[in-house]
Amino acid sequence: MKTYYSVLMLSTVLLLSACGGSDSTTDEVIPLGQFSLGVSDAPMAGVSRLGLVMNELVMTDAAGEIHRYSLQHREFNLLDYQGMNRHLAIDNIDLPVGQYHNVHVTIDQGDGNQGCYVEDGQGRHSLQVENGYLPIDDVEIIANQQRVMTLEINLYRGLLREQEQYQLSHSAMWSVDNSQMGHLIGEVDPQWIANCETDYAAVTPVGGEFYHLAYLYPESVTSVDQMADMGTTHPAGLTAPLSVSRLLQTADGDWYFAMGYLPVGNYRVGYSCLGHLDDPIIDDISAGPFAMYEDAGAITIESGPLGGQQTIHECGNGNGGHHQGHGG
Repeated sequence: MKTYYSVLMLSTVLLLSACGGSDSTTDEVIPLGQFSLGVSDAPMAGVSRLGLVMNELVMTDAAGEIHRYSLQHREFNLLDYQGMNRHLAIDNIDLPVGQYHNVHVTIDQGDGNQGCYVEDGQGRHSLQVENGYLPIDDVEIIANQQRVMTLEINLYRGLLREQEQYQLSHSAMWSVDNSQMGHLIGEVDPQWIANCETDYAAVTPVGGEFYHLAYLYPESVTSVDQMADMGTTHPAGLTAPLSVSRLLQTADGDWYFAMGYLPVGNYRVGYSCLGHLDDPIIDDISAGPFAMYEDAGAITIESGPLGGQQTIHECGNGNGGHHQGHGG
């Protein structure tokens, strides 16, 4: 097993950099490549802060040797990095060339006082991440090249409160090579918003504010009748969403949503104003009052020449081209 210790740098965001070591006592030159990892999320209503405390990056090479890189228990608020923004958690560490598997970042589990936590309208609560780590896809390191990846965490699908503690599931996480991903901005027809709230006035949430959500599905979904909710089990013929994002409003009241770090490919989007009725565990379509309201159509995500190309999609008649910018 090899352990590497990191050196901290301060910039406009907190960057973590680690340098590799070697057990070799010879002058043999080992070819190296670089690896960077960012973390981003899709936000959810009711949560004001999510503190992640990262312990170390762990990866296993083709020979079965485990490499560890200390991240020095650095804490950051995941909700500061939404949509197309990301926290650069690991910046340009040197790695020997080759294939790496079982790649993950261990975290400090929350106990109420230390480690990961969630703040909501009822205070601060401990956060337990599934199996104590964040999973990353296998990585190939090529000599003198930089491999940049992003871990996307979809809170609507993965964050669940159980009594006084929150749980974060791996099912709502994916990682992507930044050269093979794109971003989605959806401009939502205001008539959809008005019609949905009118049609479902009988189930208006306490406080009077509907939870407007966009649901992203694989291209195998071709109509609204095939769109399942966020529940963990679904009726035959319905497909679970890959990602769920809250709709936002510009200063002028125009509705839009943003989904970042999507692997290139074809997708379909659905819309509903009934997010407050969509339990992340229960099937609320067949066993509850939830309904998908509109089919926003097919979408193709492309990376562009450098990765990170933005795709702007009109849902219905769109909103006239209005949305707030999102950094990369």
